[in-house]
Amino acid sequence: MMTVTRLFFQRLNSEWKYQYEVWKTAVDWIVALYIVIPFFAIFLNFYRSWWRKPPGWLDYVPLNALLAFILIVAWSGAIRIFVEEADQLFLLQRKAWFSRMLIYSLGYSIIYNSVAASLLLIILAPFLFLHYGFSWLSILWLTVFVVLLKNCMGISKQLIEFRFKGWFQRIVRSVIFLAAGVYVRQSVSFLQSRRGLFYLSVLGLLLVLSVLLFKRLKLRGAFFEDVSREQTAKLRLAKFMLQRAGTYVKKPRFLRKRPIMFRNSNLFFRRRDPVNGLVEGCLKAVLRNEGDVIFYLQVVGLYLGLILLIPTYYKWLLEIVFSIVMTNLVWLSWREAINEPFVCLFPWLPETKVAAARKALFLLTLPGQFILSVVVAIQTQSWLGVLGILPVGIIVGYFSAKRVSLRS
Repeated sequence: MMTVTRLFFQRLNSEWKYQYEVWKTAVDWIVALYIVIPFFAIFLNFYRSWWRKPPGWLDYVPLNALLAFILIVAWSGAIRIFVEEADQLFLLQRKAWFSRMLIYSLGYSIIYNSVAASLLLIILAPFLFLHYGFSWLSILWLTVFVVLLKNCMGISKQLIEFRFKGWFQRIVRSVIFLAAGVYVRQSVSFLQSRRGLFYLSVLGLLLVLSVLLFKRLKLRGAFFEDVSREQTAKLRLAKFMLQRAGTYVKKPRFLRKRPIMFRNSNLFFRRRDPVNGLVEGCLKAVLRNEGDVIFYLQVVGLYLGLILLIPTYYKWLLEIVFSIVMTNLVWLSWREAINEPFVCLFPWLPETKVAAARKALFLLTLPGQFILSVVVAIQTQSWLGVLGILPVGIIVGYFSAKRVSLRS
């Protein structure tokens, strides 16, 4: 006899089997034998060495930077609701079953987020204990704090998605992320100096999690959004692997009546030819897509953080690495733009696609290179160095774009 408990565990088992099959497509026994297992062994060797002596590069990583990394991991917490579109015919009609499915899904998500947060703190434990001076009890309480924070972030993001849309949703998420950053830094400060206030902070976080769980359980009218979000979460790994293999995967987009940028669709290039037309279409498609722009800024922000942390003689090298990495990342946006149904209506020649890809990838990496060069110049107070490194970065970006464009 089918029960809601059996139904939930059937879907959970199906989910893990599906993800395992996806992994098998990329990680066969040869890859596992020659790459995954050696990498894991090397990591364990490094981890053991960290317990004997912290690595020297930790001297350039302040505690605030480590807490920022923990905050980003906590922000990545997600809540899975194991519902399917066909559930509207039966499960949605039975409120008791549907409520229990929500409870099981939330319980599984909390356990999953808790395990992920605990593994993170286990990896960071030698740094916290030997370098930053945390006691074992402090590390344990910090783990509890991060577990609660990760689950709160996951439910909060989901409730925000139900309540707000578009740019206003992103503004609200940004405000909450910044407020969470201040909260984390202050709570860790209490953990190091005023333990009683830290306990109150953990208690407050536990109360917030309870309220958020109650609101999520009582939320109505979110069934179809839960179904869409569940399908996206289930296919995230498969989609990533398909994109890395060069297969086009169409992304859902938030539609507007008028785009934020280039509303009048002005021309970018005076010379009108197939290459410039394809480049222009790609640039507009990327710059009008909120997700692509935000991802671009996130990558630039990550490299800015690395530049601020590493020694001076590595900053210039990092900018060159950025040119190569960013070219490969924007290539994913190029693939999405070139495979749009409207673009595919035209019989583009292969050499036209390659030339357009080279030009588009090169132009898309330039803003990030310029921003990083200015930051390096300000920090090192060497504008003459920028005059030398910026052309080098542009040349590296050009040849990187030329190489990546051959995949088109």
